[in-house]
Amino acid sequence: MFELFKRREFGDYISDTFQFFRQTGKHYLKTYFTISGAMLLLLVVASYFLFQVYFDFTLNTGRDGNANADYLQGYLLDNIAVIILVAVFLFLFIILLSMLNYSIPVLYMDLYDQNKGSGFEVREVLQNFRKKFGKILLFFLGTVFLITPILFVVFALLVLLCFILIGIPMLLLAIPTAFSWIILSFFEYLNNDKGLFEAYGDGFYHIKNQYFPIVGSAMVMYIMIQVSMTVFTFIPYMFGVASVFTTIENPQANADGLSTMKIMMTVVMVISMLASFILNNLLMVNQGLVYYSRREFDENISSNDSIDSIGLE
Repeated sequence: MFELFKRREFGDYISDTFQFFRQTGKHYLKTYFTISGAMLLLLVVASYFLFQVYFDFTLNTGRDGNANADYLQGYLLDNIAVIILVAVFLFLFIILLSMLNYSIPVLYMDLYDQNKGSGFEVREVLQNFRKKFGKILLFFLGTVFLITPILFVVFALLVLLCFILIGIPMLLLAIPTAFSWIILSFFEYLNNDKGLFEAYGDGFYHIKNQYFPIVGSAMVMYIMIQVSMTVFTFIPYMFGVASVFTTIENPQANADGLSTMKIMMTVVMVISMLASFILNNLLMVNQGLVYYSRREFDENISSNDSIDSIGLE
């Protein structure tokens, strides 16, 4: 069994994240893809067609100029109701998928703690998601309408400070700090009987007591994820670019090259979007380990459990 409650430092947060997936990855990924796999597949299909339409319009506008721009304007005006309906549906779909994507790691790790291992079924995670859906929705709404505006103001000030250089390192630290604060607050909110603002206060308390290990580990995990995504998308992107430059002197071949470029760019965008959802689990588990580690620092849970087990013997 993987040890959730453990006092960790910077290196432990990173190494234990990968150790968690080595020990429980098969069960975790089965749970994740069983719950969100259908929605991810729908996202891939919808994204592919949307990006195809976008690149079609972009390439055609580049060749035909204002004619295509006028056609697009007319099409949008004639179908405005349908476009708004589709946009609202896609917005709600992305919100629901994001809620699932951020909630599954929290609910999974909580059940892992309660069952002292991965001896639980996918349906139990789903049941907890349905039971806590109201809290999850409230947290998302609170974050969007209360916390996000504050963060926008802070980031805007830091961007202005970049002109005198001091804002650059502060901005680099502010991004993972904001992410860690929100995610730790989410763990506190879902796993305990706390109000929204109390959870945000506890999330801030956790970061304050171990700032650089927590924020540093989040930053390292984010860099690893971005490097992985670059590797996944670099090969199809280079194929697309090569197809354009190798056919540039032949008009017919150049059209085929642009078509290949369009497909490859679409593939790159779809892979990037899908990878961002899947690899986000690394960051969520990393911050989950921060949450359980900070509880161990504050409550000595593993030590108390050891004493209780000795007493039972």
